[in-house]
Amino acid sequence: MSTRVTKKLVTPFEVCGATGAILLVNLYDPQIATLELFLEAVHRAGLPFLMVGNKLDLVDRAVVQSIYRELGQDFPVMSLLTGENVPNVVAEIERRFPEGARVVVLGIFNSGKTSLIARLTGKDLRIGDIPGTTLEFEEHEWKGRVLIDTVGQVIDVNRPFMVGYDFTGCNTPGEMLERALRLEAEGILSSLVTAKTGFLRALELIKERLDQGGKIVTTGAGASALVAEEIAGQCYETGVPCLCITNNMAQALPVSFAKGTGEEEGGLARFIVQQVSEKDVLIGVSASGGTGFVYEAVRLAREKGALTVAITENLDSPLGKYAHVVIKSNAKPEGPSSTRVQTAHLAIGHALVCILAALRGVSAEDSIRCMLPEKIATKKMGIK
Repeated sequence: MSTRVTKKLVTPFEVCGATGAILLVNLYDPQIATLELFLEAVHRAGLPFLMVGNKLDLVDRAVVQSIYRELGQDFPVMSLLTGENVPNVVAEIERRFPEGARVVVLGIFNSGKTSLIARLTGKDLRIGDIPGTTLEFEEHEWKGRVLIDTVGQVIDVNRPFMVGYDFTGCNTPGEMLERALRLEAEGILSSLVTAKTGFLRALELIKERLDQGGKIVTTGAGASALVAEEIAGQCYETGVPCLCITNNMAQALPVSFAKGTGEEEGGLARFIVQQVSEKDVLIGVSASGGTGFVYEAVRLAREKGALTVAITENLDSPLGKYAHVVIKSNAKPEGPSSTRVQTAHLAIGHALVCILAALRGVSAEDSIRCMLPEKIATKKMGIK
C-alpha cells in the first residue's frame, strides 16, 4: 500500500511557539509565489526572520540577481552541498537569533531545511530529494537555541476549503465559481514563463524522434494519470504513435484518483520501460516530481537511450533530475490540492500535441480521419 501524506501537513507553524524564523530559498527552483506566502505568514505572525538562499552550486549569479528582483530584497546565499558561504550564514544566524530563541526553519520542499539543521547540529538526519521527507515538526537543540524543522507545504486551515481554493470572502456559490475559474486560469498563465524554455526544447526533440520512427509513451499516477491519458488520446487524434501506461483505475475505482494506488510499485516502472526503445520518448507527468514508479520509469528509460521529458511543478525533484527536459508548471503556490496543477498540465499537454501536429503538417482532415469509427466485421455473439 502506498504511503500518503497525512493531516500533519496542515498544522499551522504558529503552534510550535517560534520566536524567529529562517526562510530558505531554493535558488534552483525558487517558486516565488509560494515564498511570498511563507513571507506573508511570517509577517502575520510578527516573527523576526532571516531569508537565506541555498543551492548556489546549481545556479549562476544572474539567476540570484533575478530572484532578488522578484522578491524585492537581497539576502545571503550559500551551498550546503559544497560549503560555499556557509560559515558566513551560520554566523548571521547566531547573530540574528540569541540564545533561548525558538527558530522555525521554513521553505518549500527540497530547499534544504533538514540539511541546514543537520549541518548546524552535527546530527545524522534523514534527508532526501523526494518532496515530503519531513512530515511533522521536529525540534533540535543547537547552541542554546531550538531549531524547528517543518513541512515544505503552505496551507492555512483557517481559510475556507483551503485544500482546493481559497474561498475567503466568497458568500455565494456563484462567487465561488468565479473564484475557482479565475484561479485555474491564473495557474495556466503563471506557468507560461516557467514552462516555455523546456516546452520548446521538448517539442524540438520529440519531433526529431518521431521523424526517425519513434513513438511517445506517457505515464502518471492519480490526477497526473488523467493528464497522461489525455496527451495520449490527442496524440492518437493527430496520428502520433503513442502508448499510455499508468496505475490509474479511476474509471472503475475512483479511490485510485485520490490515493494514487501503487505509486511505489517498481515493477510497473520496469513494465513501462519494456515498451520503450532508444528511438522513443517517455513523458512522465507528476505534480510533485516524487511519484515513485514515474520517476523510476524515466530514469530507466534514460539509461536505455530514450528521450525523457518531465511535466512537473517541482524542478528540484527526482523526476526533474532524471528527465532530459523539464516542462515546469507554476500553478500551485499553496495547499495540497492538485486542481490548478492538473489544469496547467492539461493545457501544456494540449499545446504540446497540437503544436507538434502543426509542425508535422497534420491537417484537420487528417485529424478527423483518425477519429472516425473503423468498423470491422466480426462474429456474432455466442459463436465460438
